[in-house]
Amino acid sequence: MPSPIAHSVSGYVIASFVNDLNSTKNHDFKWFINIIYPILIASFADLDFIPQIITGVNFHRGLTHSLLFSVAFSVLAGLMINCCFKISYHKIFWLTFILYDSHLCLDFFTRQGIPLLWPFIDSRFKSPISIFPSVHHSRGLFHHSHLLFITFEISYSLLILWGLKKWKESRL
Repeated sequence: MPSPIAHSVSGYVIASFVNDLNSTKNHDFKWFINIIYPILIASFADLDFIPQIITGVNFHRGLTHSLLFSVAFSVLAGLMINCCFKISYHKIFWLTFILYDSHLCLDFFTRQGIPLLWPFIDSRFKSPISIFPSVHHSRGLFHHSHLLFITFEISYSLLILWGLKKWKESRL
């Protein structure tokens, strides 16, 4: 299962490729839209643990991991940012949708799968090949079995950051 690190790094890298909101003159907003926003949006689907803490009911990988939620979330984010910052609704909608769906895409490549078409179909969709190793939360935070997971996450993150660096160098 990808960690918040893999989701965040993926969101940052994807935004570096697709984000065309760099024309803003506001330096603080440019920093937010290029770094903070992609990290938050790419990780947002996993904030479903908060209701679980409050209610004790397991919400993880539920409705927040569906395309319907992704579209609704992107519409709301687009409307709010358009209203508050006068940024193009269409640009922010598509940026949000792509970043949010990057999370769904990574989680698709796990053993657990995701309820992609919820509420229309109650099945979980998953890749026949699991790319991300599982984490066994029941074994505690610092169990030796997590070494494979940590090594994979670090390698994955470094690899895509290296690819981004090479891409940026080739554009100079």
